[in-house]
Amino acid sequence: MAFLGNCRATGIGSLPATDVREAVETVLAYCPDLPHWPQLPKASRAEGMNEQALAGLPGLVITGEGRLRLVQDEAFFLGVERVMAAHAAGDASVAAMAPESAAGFEPFVAAVRERGTPEAKGQVAGPITTGMAVLAEDGNPILYNDVFRDVLVKFLALRVRWQAERLSAAGVRPVVFVDEPFLSSFGTPFFGWGVGQVREVLDEVAAGTPVAGSHCCSNTDWSIFLGCPHLAIVSFDAFEFAENFLVYRDDLAAFLSRGGNLAWGIVPTDPDLLKGQTAGGLCERLLGLVAKVEALGFKRDQVLAQSLITPACGLGSRDLETAERALTLTRDLAMSLRRAHFGAIS
Repeated sequence: MAFLGNCRATGIGSLPATDVREAVETVLAYCPDLPHWPQLPKASRAEGMNEQALAGLPGLVITGEGRLRLVQDEAFFLGVERVMAAHAAGDASVAAMAPESAAGFEPFVAAVRERGTPEAKGQVAGPITTGMAVLAEDGNPILYNDVFRDVLVKFLALRVRWQAERLSAAGVRPVVFVDEPFLSSFGTPFFGWGVGQVREVLDEVAAGTPVAGSHCCSNTDWSIFLGCPHLAIVSFDAFEFAENFLVYRDDLAAFLSRGGNLAWGIVPTDPDLLKGQTAGGLCERLLGLVAKVEALGFKRDQVLAQSLITPACGLGSRDLETAERALTLTRDLAMSLRRAHFGAIS
């Protein structure tokens, strides 16, 4: 069954809350039709984007200064054997997420099971972002080492699969995002890979879930995401970078033609940009962008059916007032669009 966003509201993942129950209730209140499990970086350093994604990776060490390192000790080699064997067997339990690094996950799963939620979203930082964040003993990012990269990619693929399996066991169709904020550095001197190299590892990780998406919160080469075979959803900051995104006309048309969805991050998360915004104003702005997609040969209702509405970025670093304001606008805009274009949908 193909995925259709139908202008549902969802989030990138992180919230500024520190109380797990409050965070789960917030997500269910503001994103009832496609809720996501809440990442809580202000509650614990272990819930930082990279720390959370990599918790349990063989050889990972976090220094006193918070830097991520890979150490090749005996535990590393034993752990690699376990990951490789588990990957070959399709056993995702080796990449299970513990409450110490993902406190909101299991309470969220319990909540969507109880509510009978049809679809729910998970997320993890992707292989490029995490692989560039961890340095090997030679001081280079582990992404550039063939052996370390293979372990990382297989581990993350299992982590994605584990999230998908846990959500499926709760009676929920899983949608898991493999997020790549580091790709805002694509094409700069800080990152030397080409489109094909990036797409290959991203696709391998995304293949762990029936419905996969990916988010980049700044500008990048969007052909990477739009041409990734396993991605059903591409998430971008539509408030600040929509014009850059829409330059990729042929890639975008091909993506939509094969059933791909756009997660429009039309609600800014920067407090200064958020000031004065209204759901009506953002709706007008969004429909103006949708019109440019229509010009590629698509009808408005089709584009909106293949759309989600989100904040421009994660909210974990923002204050509570800013987060609540962004979530309110996201929910209200989504509800308005759904009523106007899809009838009386809750």
